[in-house]
Parts: sequence; structure tokens; C-alpha cells
Amino acid sequence: MTAWSKPSHRFAASSNQELPTDFKLGIDLSLGQLIETRNKPIIDWLAPDSRVKTNRVGGFRSRFKGRGMDFDEVRLYQIGDDIRNIDWKVTARTGEAHTKLFKEERERPVFVVLDQMPNMFFGTAEVFKSVIASQIAAQLMWNTLANGDRFGALLFSKDSHVEMKPSSNRRNCMRLLNRIVENHQSILNLEFGDVKKLSKGSLNEDKPKIENQLSDTLKRLKHLAKPGTLIHIVSDFNLFDENCQRHLSKLSQHTDIHCILVNDPIEKELPPAGMYGITDGLQTGFLNTEKSSIRNDYRKTFEQKISNIKDFSLSHRGVFTLIDTAYAQETIGHHSASASSISKG
Repeated sequence: MTAWSKPSHRFAASSNQELPTDFKLGIDLSLGQLIETRNKPIIDWLAPDSRVKTNRVGGFRSRFKGRGMDFDEVRLYQIGDDIRNIDWKVTARTGEAHTKLFKEERERPVFVVLDQMPNMFFGTAEVFKSVIASQIAAQLMWNTLANGDRFGALLFSKDSHVEMKPSSNRRNCMRLLNRIVENHQSILNLEFGDVKKLSKGSLNEDKPKIENQLSDTLKRLKHLAKPGTLIHIVSDFNLFDENCQRHLSKLSQHTDIHCILVNDPIEKELPPAGMYGITDGLQTGFLNTEKSSIRNDYRKTFEQKISNIKDFSLSHRGVFTLIDTAYAQETIGHHSASASSISKG
């Protein structure tokens, strides 16, 4: 586990951050962009209505009945009820003692799992997938704090894992935003920096490899997420395998799941028929998109991936959001009456 708080972290009071002259809009990420999501949301906010089992007071209304602020119902007095809650008007009218019940408000822990794998650093529309994913994570943080709940996060990349346990401390959350930006820029420089300095040999260094970073992160989350936690997973789900499904299924038994799949238009549909030169920065090749069979298979593979994640989310009483790098989105789930679709210009 990597420490998420560093003395070098900078803090910003507003989104009016002065950007460096070589800042590449849509590719680079700044702290100001994440702060801006506080007033300019990226996705629709869904307020789930489910059971909570935490003990702190906050803005999330639970189904527990107790000594809260909001009136719930009146019932016959039972031995052990607080006499201060007796409803004297109903008691006088019915001739039997009745007591008032109230709904308690409980502070809810919220986790965001943010994918910062190299494959997220790609985009052919307005921004990289990594940029929009970071903006979504920041928006979810602001919404959580505005609701009086506690926000936590897990960031995972090819070589690092960062955790922040749920907290309502805004300074801690600002540190997290700084860490998201630092991680993003570091990975961006590593993957797309001076490629001339890279050699094929450097790609085959003997490093301990993690089989599946998403699976390991969800496995870790099982030990961190308390009953009633709301979990947002922001990823392209390229690593979503059977182990991920198993871990997420266990999590869904006592938490609420929101899968946010970030994609790029070119992942859904190949470019127009033709011969295209392609490169990974080191090697070059050609992509032939003229065959209709290849184009159809490509489209069906993407549609199957979307269907698998959506079906998994809905079958576990979760919410599913699909959003691309042009900010077009669709959300469906048991918390929403129907699917909603938005396209941002």
C-alpha cells in the first residue's frame, strides 16, 4: 500500500488555477479541473435509497427507527419505549397509550474505486478516459461531502495502490485530489514521455507482476467497506474477470454498487474502411478496417462487454452508467425510475 498523503501536496482554493504553457487540454489533468466539478457535474447524481448500518449522524436517511429528527409513525406503546415519545393526543383520542417513532439519519461511507491503468490514458474525442474518470471521482467526492457523508477512495495503477479510508475532513479529501492529479501526470509522463529514451529491453524488466489490479483492489475493498457503504467503480472494466465478479458479488451483499464504465467512441466502432498506420510509440504497423466481418466482430465484442457489466450491475441491485470521452452518457439502475441519457457539448 502506498501512502496517499505527502507534504509536497499543493492546495488550491478555487478552480482558477494557472496552467503551465505546455498543458495539453484533454490529456493533462489539473487540480483546478477537479475542483471545478463541484459546480459543473460530469454525471447525473443518483441518490440511492437503501439500508444503512453505520452509527454516525449525517445526511443519509436510514430505515432504522429510533430517536431521530424526522417523524415516521405512531404505534401502541410497548414496555421499554421512551415515555417522552408518547403521543398524548392519539392516546387521549383512542384511550390507549401510543408512542411516536422517528427515522434516524446516519452518516454513510462512500468509496470511489478509480482506475488509473495505462489503458485509461487514451481518447479520440474531447478528453482521455483517465481525465473524465478523474473528474467523475472528484464530483462524487464533492457530492458525498455536501450530503454530510464520509468519502474514501482506492486508486490503482500498474505499479501502485493508494487508499484513503472514508473521511469527512475536507483537507484529507483535497489531499486525495492532489494525489489523483500527481498520479495521473506521473503515469502520463511514464507512458508517453520521451519515448526515444525507452528501449525494448526496458519493457521486459524483471518486475513482480500483479495478475489483476482491479481484482486485487476489490478484494482489498471487502475488508474496508462497512455494511451500507456506497461503492462507485470508475473504470473501462478491461480487467473485469471472474475474480472481479466474485469479489464484487460478495461486496454487493452488504453494500450498494455503482459501475461507471468509461469508454471511447473508437472502442465501439472502428474508423471508416481503409488502411491506417498505428504505433505504440516504439513499434509501427497497419490496421485494415475494410472487411465488414472485422468491423462487425469488433462492434459485437464491445456491445457484449457493455452488456456483461450492465447485466452484472442490475442483477446485483446496482446502478450502471456508461459514459464516453465525448461526455455522452446513459444511466440505468434500480435507483432510477428509468434510463436517462445526456449528451454534453
